[in-house]
Amino acid sequence: MRELTEIVIKVFAAYLVFSTVGNYVPLAFVPDAFSGPNSPDIWFFAAGLSVPIVIGMVLWLRAPKLSKSAFSSEAPGPVIPESGVVAAGVFLIGVYWFVRAVSVLLTQLGSQASINYGWCVVLAMSVGLILGINLIVKVFRKIRAAGSNA
Repeated sequence: MRELTEIVIKVFAAYLVFSTVGNYVPLAFVPDAFSGPNSPDIWFFAAGLSVPIVIGMVLWLRAPKLSKSAFSSEAPGPVIPESGVVAAGVFLIGVYWFVRAVSVLLTQLGSQASINYGWCVVLAMSVGLILGINLIVKVFRKIRAAGSNA
């Protein structure tokens, strides 16, 4: 299970880095992308680009340690219950959307264009996903228990 968790963390880290680079690389080929009236400030642009890349690299390098801390025993098979898997998945989804929202908001703050407040809602919801794992797991258990009683 540790190996699978390590692979999942590394795939998540690679997706975070490559999706960010894929979103920002086209700007390099747009003429006058950084010299027009609505062009982004280069420092905010760099921050929006580097935050997901740095977090992705840290996740990639720390994946073995994170997987060892998630699973403390060497016993084969699933060590944690289904609710633990749900909690880990919700946490990773929350981290992904948090990093994306921070990246987009930093880029928008540096440009002269208006801020898309939908990303502020995404940021708040991602914090809720990260911090509200226990509530989500309780709801998951209740839904699962209600489905098995029928």
